[in-house]
Amino acid sequence: MQIQQQLIFLFSALGAINGFLLSGYFFLKKTERRLSDYFLGGLLLMLSIRIIKSVFLHFNAHLFGFFIEFGLAACALIGPFLLLYVKSMTQPNNHLRQNWWQYILPYLIIMLAISIFYPYYEYRGFWSWFIEGIYKQWMIYIIISGYLLLPIFKKVWQRKNKLTNQEFWLLNIFTGTAIIWLAYETSNYTSYIVGALSFTFILYISILLKIYIGSNRPFANDEPLKYANSSLSESDVKAYMRQLNQFVTREKPYLDPNLTLVKLSKQLGLKSKDLSQVINQSTGENYSLFISKLRIEEAKRLLSLPEYKHYKIAAIAYDSGFNSLSSFNTSFAKLVGMSASEFRKQA
Repeated sequence: MQIQQQLIFLFSALGAINGFLLSGYFFLKKTERRLSDYFLGGLLLMLSIRIIKSVFLHFNAHLFGFFIEFGLAACALIGPFLLLYVKSMTQPNNHLRQNWWQYILPYLIIMLAISIFYPYYEYRGFWSWFIEGIYKQWMIYIIISGYLLLPIFKKVWQRKNKLTNQEFWLLNIFTGTAIIWLAYETSNYTSYIVGALSFTFILYISILLKIYIGSNRPFANDEPLKYANSSLSESDVKAYMRQLNQFVTREKPYLDPNLTLVKLSKQLGLKSKDLSQVINQSTGENYSLFISKLRIEEAKRLLSLPEYKHYKIAAIAYDSGFNSLSSFNTSFAKLVGMSASEFRKQA
């Protein structure tokens, strides 16, 4: 292999290797796991498998059929994973958590059946026609994903509002996937290896953009999957939240300044981690914020009562469950938008 060919092989394979590493990062990252991370990991993995197949096929036209079929199966899943990723970023809801497999499983079954009954080297004519269908399917998913991204494209066109980090990152992923599809679709007029080279280029541009914007800012806006391995179902969470609301309304445990998550969970007969999950999934808040809001509501009630108009703010703070005036003042100003004294005057 000449030095020019070696360099082409290096740069085309480099993107696939880094794609495998990045997909592994999104699958295995420890902090704030999100559904969109898994879909982005799946998209990068499918692209990487498709790219590595292209690289080896370009430099060795006599690969065994299974390797080619495996690469084409990955190609058939690029579009579905792109759509899942776009949906999870633009329409975050619980529907995808239960039904994401419906976007993937049919294509896996179809590709497995075709590989068994129509081996690649024995049915080259059929596979040539079928590959065209895979690229058309990929194009359709790009169009559907682009339709979901129309509001973001309008922001870019109108230039009225600045894109958020998440919107910028999402457009980058979508555009990169579309460019790679275009490179493969036009490979008859250029070269088959152009798709692999474009993937390497786009991947490194994406990494540089990520570093430039700031790696400490998340490029996803769906809720973290903190409780992916929890035994509680959604119906359990709703039932326990009703129980919690009834208990705090009736018993007002938040008036205890020494109330902790463990103590409250024992009063409810729950595990502390389950109670934390119930509060977080139902309100989007952690335990501390949930209790602080209850205490602030109690303080607002007391500040509005005529019989409490001569009470000092500190006394109302302690009667509301706070164990210090400073924490009360901080929480009140943050949650209400004014000081307790200002609120009392308005009330």
